Amino acid sequence: MTSLNRIQENWEGFAQSDPLWAICTDLKRRHGRWTQEEFFATGEREISKIMEYLRSLGLAPVKTDVALDFGCGVGRLTRALSQYFDQCQGVDISATMIRLAKEFHKNNSRCTFSLNEADDLQQFPYGYFGFIYTSITLQHIPMRYVRKYLLEFIRVLKPGGMFVFQIADRDKRGILLRVEAFLGVRRHLKRLLRGTSIGALNMEMNCFPEGKIRELFSRQDVRIVDVKFTNSTERAFNGDLQFLEHEPEGGRVSKQYCVVKTS
Repeated sequence: MTSLNRIQENWEGFAQSDPLWAICTDLKRRHGRWTQEEFFATGEREISKIMEYLRSLGLAPVKTDVALDFGCGVGRLTRALSQYFDQCQGVDISATMIRLAKEFHKNNSRCTFSLNEADDLQQFPYGYFGFIYTSITLQHIPMRYVRKYLLEFIRVLKPGGMFVFQIADRDKRGILLRVEAFLGVRRHLKRLLRGTSIGALNMEMNCFPEGKIRELFSRQDVRIVDVKFTNSTERAFNGDLQFLEHEPEGGRVSKQYCVVKTS
């Protein structure tokens, strides 16, 4: 089973080789072809869409609340969140991602970044955040850790706070297509990292079905307000978040959850 140390090694490798592409895997942007301006603009569009979505549900984030961006990478979404919150905290398992995030945001006093190498969020106290957002992150973490992180998000969320997260729900591909896709990704990553000191890396994808999430949350003081299908598990996802009217016919099914802490 994949350990947190192995996950950290993977994302350190991605961060050291092509950090912006590792976050937004647009096939046309490999090998450093993302510009910072274009890359961070995807985050602004995504968070703008999320805020519009929350308003459609009758929810209004509080500007003075502290916002958490879990799996922040170089701060693509943290920067965008800082337009809506006075304080934004980004956390990531990769020290290189955090270093880059600090460099990119050295003039943005609303953004703070910290390394989180544990399977919990003990560096933050109970009820510290009023808003939590995580996208294209949990799907790359084994489910035994995702379960712990979901419970930790609830712990650090204040009563009345909002939590929006995306995760892969299930994989509708046949076994042969799964194996072919896995080998194709591994071949590409091997070419990408050729000549580096980083070992064989794996941008693994994991699924957590809605039924299991509802079962987990049924024992917590939270309410699932809404669930949406998204395009976030597409291989060429380039930060252009889209809500889907229907479940895709094939591939991995991605769902976004909107959760409110009740007490």
